[in-house]
Amino acid sequence: MLKLDGWLEQWLPTQPEYRMGYQKVIATLNSGRTEAGVIVNSQVFLKQSDYPWQMLMDWGYILRETQKSELRVTDVSLIPREPETLRGVRQIVFANEKYRVLANRKSSLAIYASGYEKTALLSESQELSAKAASAAAESAPIALTENDEIFKRFSAYSNDRRVTAGKGLTAGTFATTKEDADANVRTGTDAVARYALPNSKPASNVFTISPAKDTELKRGTAQPANNQPGGGVEVIFVIGLPDGTVSGPITIPDK
Repeated sequence: MLKLDGWLEQWLPTQPEYRMGYQKVIATLNSGRTEAGVIVNSQVFLKQSDYPWQMLMDWGYILRETQKSELRVTDVSLIPREPETLRGVRQIVFANEKYRVLANRKSSLAIYASGYEKTALLSESQELSAKAASAAAESAPIALTENDEIFKRFSAYSNDRRVTAGKGLTAGTFATTKEDADANVRTGTDAVARYALPNSKPASNVFTISPAKDTELKRGTAQPANNQPGGGVEVIFVIGLPDGTVSGPITIPDK
């Protein structure tokens, strides 16, 4: 377990996660050596060969241990999540479909408008339709949130670095739906299994996320990994969320 250079602690929360609470990386050390592993909570690097047992440790202990080594991480290469692991759990709104939906909304509003407003709405609808016609469907497509959708984020850390000081989210942050959480997660250990997290330490800190309608996100299913079954709903907030959209954490039992 190694500490990171200060700039990495500031930069990593702005970069996409691999799963809830961690990033998979190839780390460059101050010795010049490279190591594969994970960075948890944008603060600590755990070598690939060590992190299953290291994640059992108390977070305070982990931070103290990083201070004992002269080695530190000076740079990282992020390993992106494989697009094929983000498989839709319901009908996905593709990039071109997103523009089509928005175009239809403008067109419907134009029916009840007149004069300049009608002309502007029809023009916007035509522009969106053109984007829909030219947009390519992505391998992990972007969808839009519905009205009053609620999401949950499970973390082993109450000071989750993906949650901003103003209670927003940084871009590329993972979460799950309230429905999946309520039906399947009673404990922090349940969360680790359901979302195939690498940490044996229970993810017992629960943040509630309330985005505005039409927030961009990607939806998928947690595939088995880290000796965990997965199967839970995953969402990624593509561009993050503004202040005031996150509350908590509340704590649930570890087991």
